[in-house]
Amino acid sequence: MQVRPCEIIQRNGKSLVFGMEWFPILGENLEQHAGALARRHKASHWVGTSGAAASVGLLRGTVQAARGRPMYSAAAAFAALHPVGTVVAIVPIPGGRLWLVAVHEGAVMARTDEIHDTAETLQAILNLLTEAHPGLQLLDDRRSSWGLLDTLFEQDPGKPLVRCRHLSGRSVALTMCCAGLALWMGRGVLYAGEQAPAQEPDAHSAWQAALATAAEGHVLHGVGGLKSLLDTLMEQPVHLGGWALRKIECHVRAGQWRCQSRYQREDGDNQSFMRKALPAWELTFDPLEGAGALWAVPVPTATLAMGGLRRASQNQAELVSALQSIRPAFMQLRVETAVPLSMSVPRDSRQQEIPRPPSIRLIQKRAIRLQAPLRSLALLLPETRHMSWDKLELEVSQLSNPGLLNSALSVSMWGVLYELEDDATNPSDTVRGPMRARHGTGGS
Repeated sequence: MQVRPCEIIQRNGKSLVFGMEWFPILGENLEQHAGALARRHKASHWVGTSGAAASVGLLRGTVQAARGRPMYSAAAAFAALHPVGTVVAIVPIPGGRLWLVAVHEGAVMARTDEIHDTAETLQAILNLLTEAHPGLQLLDDRRSSWGLLDTLFEQDPGKPLVRCRHLSGRSVALTMCCAGLALWMGRGVLYAGEQAPAQEPDAHSAWQAALATAAEGHVLHGVGGLKSLLDTLMEQPVHLGGWALRKIECHVRAGQWRCQSRYQREDGDNQSFMRKALPAWELTFDPLEGAGALWAVPVPTATLAMGGLRRASQNQAELVSALQSIRPAFMQLRVETAVPLSMSVPRDSRQQEIPRPPSIRLIQKRAIRLQAPLRSLALLLPETRHMSWDKLELEVSQLSNPGLLNSALSVSMWGVLYELEDDATNPSDTVRGPMRARHGTGGS
């Protein structure tokens, strides 16, 4: 873990720490996991926040300015003020710098609680947060007199940072002496070729680390990702220089929507198509009757940790209900059976698999398949917060009698919904199989 720049601001004997590194917690036993996480990263202090979600903030290194005094996390204090929803704050701090913090359902979000020297670096993180959480509340002290810094010092800051007890030099010497004595007393066993057992990793921490590694290969496109695609589709001309649009295919590659349009010649020619082509297009021709255009659009993404995934039972109650209400506008809308996210099971020093503790919930995914008029995607957009997409196909046809499910512009899409599994020890909190509902949410 790299040492992050932090700032300690003191007022009236109170010390607030700005700039801790935050990690999401998936499961229970916050204090147990926080302590293990802090020791693994050689942090000097830690603090936890929890509501509907949970996270742990770490601070590494000796903090001279607050030696002997209790320290409190500014981000944790802000989270206590906003236990519900997603709230982002931008606060000027001494030295002309800007502090950005974001909380989601009472937990500080990863990649926030950061101090920025320029507005440009701050804006990049703010853009990611806005795309992942379009409904977030922004408190910007640069433009409005929220008095957030004063508020953090005036309110009860909550629990102070917990100091990690690492071995001192004297303790290390004593430990080495004891270890040497133990080796001398057990030399007969050692000479027989046996070794002292290695310290086993904490099961909860080991599984948390394995989950974090598995999640690194997946991203959420969310509302911002789908909106970026819809915006670029709306910009594509249906008729262009005597050519007619017939089909668009888009795939996600390397953080971009990479799209290809297919046009059919009507009464134009290649030169008329080239004159009318959009500047960002790369053109191809099927010498006499066909023309193509290639272009790419960046896909806003968020990590699975930043997305604040919901449990399967929450999706069954909230997401499926929303899908039921828009189902009549779709020819097909399927949310398939959940499968666990592929991951490597953590192992102990003997390379034996570590049993998963009950406090750990696995991440799972459900394949999504839909067919609908292009206009119907606007209804789906608000419900795509925890979704990602692989492919879109748009077909253009001639219709004499368009209707609710009949449109000249129809789309097919393939994607994934991410969620947390439910507590297997609570049968009433478990959802299995496709998310079936009235009006065929689970089928076509």
